[in-house]
Amino acid sequence: MPYLLAAEADKIQDFIFRSSRLREVVGASQLLTRFCRSIDDTLAKKHGGQVVVNDGGSFRVIFDDLAKARAFGADLAELYRLALGGSLTVAEPVRLDGDFRKANEQAGERLRWAKSRRQGAIAEVHMPYVAFCASCGVALARKRERLTGRRATNRSSYICEACRAKAAERDRKPRAILDELYEAYCTSLGTQPTINLDWPEDADDIARLDLRQRNYVAYLVADGNGMGRTFGMCGQEQLTKLSEGLSPILQDSLAAAAASFRNVVSEQAHMIPMIPLILGGDDLFALIPAPYALDFTRRFCLEWERRMKKLADEIGLTDLPRPTVAAAVVICKGTYPYALAHRRAEALLKEAKRQSKLLAAETGEHLSAVNFEVILGNRLAGQEDDDAEHSRIVRLTLRPYWVCDGDLSQNAKERGLEIKTLLDQRLTLKDIPSKRLAELRRCFEDVPTSITIRDRNQTMQTWTNRQLDNVLQRLSTTSRAKLETALTTLGKSRNDSNSDHHWREIRRGDATPFAHGMLDLLESWDFAQDLEYRPDDYEPQEEEA
Repeated sequence: MPYLLAAEADKIQDFIFRSSRLREVVGASQLLTRFCRSIDDTLAKKHGGQVVVNDGGSFRVIFDDLAKARAFGADLAELYRLALGGSLTVAEPVRLDGDFRKANEQAGERLRWAKSRRQGAIAEVHMPYVAFCASCGVALARKRERLTGRRATNRSSYICEACRAKAAERDRKPRAILDELYEAYCTSLGTQPTINLDWPEDADDIARLDLRQRNYVAYLVADGNGMGRTFGMCGQEQLTKLSEGLSPILQDSLAAAAASFRNVVSEQAHMIPMIPLILGGDDLFALIPAPYALDFTRRFCLEWERRMKKLADEIGLTDLPRPTVAAAVVICKGTYPYALAHRRAEALLKEAKRQSKLLAAETGEHLSAVNFEVILGNRLAGQEDDDAEHSRIVRLTLRPYWVCDGDLSQNAKERGLEIKTLLDQRLTLKDIPSKRLAELRRCFEDVPTSITIRDRNQTMQTWTNRQLDNVLQRLSTTSRAKLETALTTLGKSRNDSNSDHHWREIRRGDATPFAHGMLDLLESWDFAQDLEYRPDDYEPQEEEA
């Protein structure tokens, strides 16, 4: 009687992010990928197992009998501990009676049960008069040696075995993730791979691509929508092909967006303009350039949709709804801690996924969504989140935005705007003097939000007549006409709905707050370019001082 075993690595992000240097973060991600791929030809073969899934720290393996499955599970957990220094949860094998989908669902339930009831704790050995690792600051150092990398100094540092292995994996040839991604990048560019490729090593390298020389970078997080349902629809062979195809889809989509960026931005032409920190399954965390970051993300989402739809058709998932992905971008200084950027991006991603899920549940329509935030200087992320109560009445943002390769439906428009709309208005308003843009931003930041729903119409009319009009009157006729058009596009026409303001009513769950996208545009001004246009196309021709 065959059995299906499910196993999954614990706290993968803690393992990857435990190092302070991005070189070691990349190495950790590659180390996990190489470990997963090696199981098929090593441990699974030893125990006579048939691998169905072995990617992203997740495993599904079929065995002929229960004893072999249990022995494999024990060896897998121990091998993971020895190779990566972490823990891996193994569920009790499930009998496979011919219905793979049912067995896979039961295996998933047993795995969640095992994770929730994991007992015991793994602690680092502590002794007096020992040194902690200079990179992670958590584990005990094993060696004192000079760190590798182009910015490494000649000084030796104490380093633990785990960080040492991550750093070695980053420079190891062949590289599980970087080499494949570089090949996809060259394919998208239409060039041949070269030996002297130059990957960024840290945020400082990507910050050199900031066109305004202010050292901003962007962190991109993405996750496929409804992937649990997609996996649940798969038979055994479909699940294997889907698991094998997800990482290449991420790689190709990220490479295509990076190639589009490289085609319009020539600075640092020798360097690949992105670095993947986590890339496995349908999960992505990557460091990308801040300029064009929103369109970079939009193009990534569209490419992912296209490739995922192609894969679903190839493996016979004909009843699958339109594949969509949620993405979040955090734009910050290169010195901002990547772990904090990731934490904020995950919160933004959660909101994007929620909006996509609500749209599908309420209308049956499936769209990808993009959320973003610009962190100025080194302030803490999320400090300006809307108050939960007041955001049901007035929201200063339209985020998250939809991603659509065409016109939005009326249902989608009632819930937001397409991200391309924001990019179009960035080009339209490029000639407005920076002084007036600053005044406009302060004007929108001062919108009253602590109001009742009964008074909001009158409050917005008063704000428009007294504050917004004061800014508009200082513009030339041409600039004012462009700004009026943008105010209408990112909100509504001033005289629509028997009201004298541009704030539009949108649907957010069971609430219908007033919202506008102008502040989103002004906050992301330096990063909202369209990759159809070169940087020179955005140089302003100011009409007035």
